Amino acid sequence: MIGEGGLPLVSVEAVSKQFEVRGGLLRKAVLKAVENVSFDIARGETLGLVGESGSGKSTLGRVIVNLLKVNSGSVTVAGQSVAALKGAARRSLWRHAQMVFQDPFSSLNPRMTIRDALAEPLRNFEIAEGAAADAMIRKALDDCGMGAQAMARYPQEFSGGQRQRIGIARALILRPDFIVADEPVSALDVSIQAQIVNLLQDLQVEYRLTYLFIAHDLAVVRHIADRVAVMYMGRLVEIAGSRELYQRPAHPYTQLLLSSIPIPDPRLEAERVRLRSSVDTSSASPSKTGCPFSTRCPRAQFPRCGEEEPALRPISDRHLAACHFA
Repeated sequence: MIGEGGLPLVSVEAVSKQFEVRGGLLRKAVLKAVENVSFDIARGETLGLVGESGSGKSTLGRVIVNLLKVNSGSVTVAGQSVAALKGAARRSLWRHAQMVFQDPFSSLNPRMTIRDALAEPLRNFEIAEGAAADAMIRKALDDCGMGAQAMARYPQEFSGGQRQRIGIARALILRPDFIVADEPVSALDVSIQAQIVNLLQDLQVEYRLTYLFIAHDLAVVRHIADRVAVMYMGRLVEIAGSRELYQRPAHPYTQLLLSSIPIPDPRLEAERVRLRSSVDTSSASPSKTGCPFSTRCPRAQFPRCGEEEPALRPISDRHLAACHFA
């Protein structure tokens, strides 16, 4: 039902999200978490969304599934404007668009058995109860590599990787079309991360899922994403096909992120060390005018980069970057 007729499943248009924060006695400040971000996600596609902590990735993911209200711009899922959905229509969105959260230790209620945790969405949406619900729960757990014996146990009886599998099963049990995976492997051991990524890929094929895969680790995203979008300080600075972005990154910030991925070639690693050492990481604050990355960019040319904010523009087929000199 979603994304038919060649239309994108998810469309994000000029989305901005701000928060009011207290700066002292009776003083308020505005934190711009997401600023003027636009992209589409096709049905069956995995879009990787990467950037440092605090870049606005998770906030954007929550805006897309309507857990946070957008301040300006629009999000469309299945042809419906997310901001306009209320009541039953909003609940219907959550049946078709689910979220897998970052921390498997806090995303499950420690007082509920696994059966109760997975039965809750089935009951809330009046899908199934009793034996029918149990059958769906067993299927979801089996699909995620957990046996039916997990149903009677509590979250604290499982490891982090097992809890994340249960969290994926909980999102999967409603048979959604779209899943926002918010850093689903960042809290896990490296040895477990690949297992979870492989599981998500297998489930995508079986259930024809569409993913927004949020991460700060470009090495993880490389193995699952069809396209990759890079965020910096709430802005989208580059978006391209996965192979294109990894082979020919255009934005200096993307190049910096890629230079942080360890590789076994000493010659290439030495070149990457020189790149990292040329970047001023002492200032994490963006320029108040101009390019937000200009205070850290080794390619910055002033006064232009300090005064003129670059637009996200095409530099090759389906490859866009927000840099004056890309």
